[in-house]
Amino acid sequence: MKGRRRPPALRPGDKVAVVAPASAAGRQKIQRGVRALERLGFRVAVSPQAFARDGHFAGKDERRAKALVAALADRSVRALFFVRGGFGAARILPLVERKLERLPPKIMVGYSDATSLLGFATEKLGWVVFHGPMIAPDLAKLSASDRRSLVRTLGGLATRPIRLGEPIRRGVAEGTIVGGCLSILVSLLGTPYAVDFADRIVFLEDVNEEPYSLDRMLTQLRLAGALAKARAIVFGEMHNCGTRRRLLAVLRDRTGDLGIPVAFGLPSGHGRGKQTLPLGVRVRLDAGGRRLEVIEKAVAL
Repeated sequence: MKGRRRPPALRPGDKVAVVAPASAAGRQKIQRGVRALERLGFRVAVSPQAFARDGHFAGKDERRAKALVAALADRSVRALFFVRGGFGAARILPLVERKLERLPPKIMVGYSDATSLLGFATEKLGWVVFHGPMIAPDLAKLSASDRRSLVRTLGGLATRPIRLGEPIRRGVAEGTIVGGCLSILVSLLGTPYAVDFADRIVFLEDVNEEPYSLDRMLTQLRLAGALAKARAIVFGEMHNCGTRRRLLAVLRDRTGDLGIPVAFGLPSGHGRGKQTLPLGVRVRLDAGGRRLEVIEKAVAL
């Protein structure tokens, strides 16, 4: 990971942009999410590309790449929100990486398939980015707690430690947190865009994966040596990933013998909770105490 580069903080009245680097979403869902952002006090500029369709993508690769670069290069834009996940963000990485290397850091918010873009930004650019709610699936129905987490985290205001579900292996660790959607991170193994977990606290979350599928992906991470030097692991809520008993049995089996703290139930991403989690900053994980605390500012004030 390059030296940490924090984006400028986001304040009420600032201009934010909306692009769709992956799958397409319906116009009404996008508009509801945009109105929710406006109610939070931001001026919202939606790229015309966000409404495009090409098969299941929000436009062809070149168009999605161009919209992403344009939003990040626009000096009047203080933050970038992604429309949704699905699939397609990894396809545009070779089209944008050289152009993004020349740009200053900017707030990017998303999860799911956006993990490939967030991982590229933390790993190759050194940017601090944000695993948080997206336009079409989330912003119109955030809880008060999740809205507060979004605004305070992006604004550089004090936030409370995030409450976790339960420990898988007790212990305390501090380090830089990286990660995101498990299936996307696994798909990046063996590519120039793989995220390095060594000496990091690793966040893994996903949705609609059977326990045997989670077992396969975690086994692949182990066989690739990706988890061998991790400081700690914290799993998301793993929504709709089998019964809680079977899910936790797999997580314990695949990570409980690594000799590091492991926790379950961080409410960010695909689950019911939509807390905004900065990636690329130092955190303190207390698995036994069921809490994760961000211990440095994620934005430049």
